[in-house]
Amino acid sequence: MDTRSVAFLEIMAAIAVVGVLAFLIYLIATFARRARQPDSVGATTMVEAHWVELILGLIVLVVAVGLLVWQLFPSDLSSAGEGVAETDPRSLTFFIVMLIVGGVGVVGFIVFLFVRNAPPNRGVAKTGDQLVQVTQSAAPDAHSAPTVEIPSATRLVGLLVLGVAFLLLNWIYVDKTQQYALMLYLMYPAGFAVALVLLLDKATRAWSIKTSAESAREWMFCDALVFLLILGFLNLLASGAGETYAALFWDFLHLALFFLAFWLIDRKVTRYRFLVAYGYLIVLPILLLIWRVIQEVSVPEELSWWSTIWPFFSLAIISFVLEIISLIATKETENQTVPMLKDVVFFVIYAILLIAAIPEAAA
Repeated sequence: MDTRSVAFLEIMAAIAVVGVLAFLIYLIATFARRARQPDSVGATTMVEAHWVELILGLIVLVVAVGLLVWQLFPSDLSSAGEGVAETDPRSLTFFIVMLIVGGVGVVGFIVFLFVRNAPPNRGVAKTGDQLVQVTQSAAPDAHSAPTVEIPSATRLVGLLVLGVAFLLLNWIYVDKTQQYALMLYLMYPAGFAVALVLLLDKATRAWSIKTSAESAREWMFCDALVFLLILGFLNLLASGAGETYAALFWDFLHLALFFLAFWLIDRKVTRYRFLVAYGYLIVLPILLLIWRVIQEVSVPEELSWWSTIWPFFSLAIISFVLEIISLIATKETENQTVPMLKDVVFFVIYAILLIAAIPEAAA
């Protein structure tokens, strides 16, 4: 069996192991939930998250991370993935895509467990005079703060149609050199200009339903996303691809994910928006790796590990897990000061890693 087949079987086996573990944990969590349900019909109780479910979810996460490390850094007995990556860029792309699929599955499973354990609306359990008091307190006051309309995600469909039309135009009609020019001189500059407008709008707009800690977290993420967008433009500019440019889709996907993450962080009020922000920071190094593979950009062998994408990927993974734990441990009405301090530490370390990744020639 060749190395490509071995790598395929290893990836499929890793995904199968994680999938079976997730399914078993789902069955155990369902059995535990049914055992805690009240016997009386029509009783309304709030089922709290069970510690067994959380521990089993962490076990799945540890297993998934272990399999990920096993695939990214193969040993001497299992070096199939490394051999394929060195000989065939398409196999490396497939390898990375399958790892992303497995990671998305694990993240979706953890988020599903968290949403499944979210407490129901407490207002339903109130009856009689208490329900009347809740209704009266929920009624709008003439002197209360003005309401803010939260934009719906369906409004992004028009932008999605335009994006698909742009991709079809380039694949059908535009050649490689013009694709590179469009992305370098039109899409990235226009994206940066729109990002500046969004930042200016954010600075002049006030939310009556967001705390100061939430606003501080939003500003940190939005500024970081715009800065990383500039680095993406510099990466494209330094490549000088021209006729060899073949990564139009990945650059466009980078821009689309940037605006989606920025929109969710700035315009929505859900607690999961910061989880999405960390997810974007996880995907970003993977997109850069795929971009380099597609463009056949060689990385010097003597390059330090700290100058690669893996420190940023690892830091984002750790912060993503900490954000999940923070969402589970805190309630929606609690103060966001501790998560804000966590974000401060994350961005300080991220900035240090960016400085350490600067090539010596450029420094």
